Amino acid sequence: MSNERSHDLTVIDGRTLRVEGSIPVGARARGVKLAPDGRTVLVALSGDAPRMPHPSDGIAVVDLATRTVVRRYKAGTDPEQFAITPDGRRIIAANEDAGTASSIDPATGKVRVALVVGTEPEGVTASPDGRWVYVTGETSNTVSVIDVAAERVVSTFLVDARPRSVAFSADGRFAYVTSEVGGSVARVDARAHRVLARARVGTGEERPVGVVVSPDGRRVYLATGAAHALVALDAATLREVGRVRVGRRPWGVALSPNGRFAYTANGLTDDVSVVDVRTMRVVRTVHAGTRPWGVAVVP
Repeated sequence: MSNERSHDLTVIDGRTLRVEGSIPVGARARGVKLAPDGRTVLVALSGDAPRMPHPSDGIAVVDLATRTVVRRYKAGTDPEQFAITPDGRRIIAANEDAGTASSIDPATGKVRVALVVGTEPEGVTASPDGRWVYVTGETSNTVSVIDVAAERVVSTFLVDARPRSVAFSADGRFAYVTSEVGGSVARVDARAHRVLARARVGTGEERPVGVVVSPDGRRVYLATGAAHALVALDAATLREVGRVRVGRRPWGVALSPNGRFAYTANGLTDDVSVVDVRTMRVVRTVHAGTRPWGVAVVP
């Protein structure tokens, strides 16, 4: 789990749900992903003021065996979230203050190109086949579609206000985009890159941020920020099928490999809620660092 204010990762044993320790990584740790090879975890760092240069900004690579930072990539300015392609050959990072997405070659550690996307880009997710990367633009209310091989933006579509995150179904047919201020989620045809449906979450007072899709593609789970809840939707209809109150301001959300448990990073209670999604009940609350932001699960 990445911790925005304590600048570290909290390591939790997935079986015992006990904290095993913490790993210092650098300033303002937010977006966090497991590398495709399963041996490292990457975390986005962006601790500088909004002016150049940005010496603290980058993506730290943490070796899971030694639990130390073994490398750091330059990733443009103010990277908040990023995607790793399934083959591990590209990292696409959102540069929030520059309005770009940087394509990074992990082999060389160099930025190959910075692509202009929507304003204040944040959410970045690769399709399961690695062909596309979706990047949300917070203040342009857009999703930019990057062709990874061509390294160019090939499509842009509108969603509701302040889109935060994107998740794809395992088969790559659909994507789900949360809009925090819009209080909604969009279901997207990920082949045609167009919105199929939108739905308000709950009464519309919820502020959906993090999103994840169940392995079978039947459920979508939303972390609702200021509503302090995890909400389950039917993936096909976007109708609510369950909810549970978790810690305060859940932001990032992840699923266990078998899809049975959801984990929410609760930023204002400094903990993670473990939810059994079959019953939609919290089965454990685990203390984390200060201002937890994102969750990555290691099988």
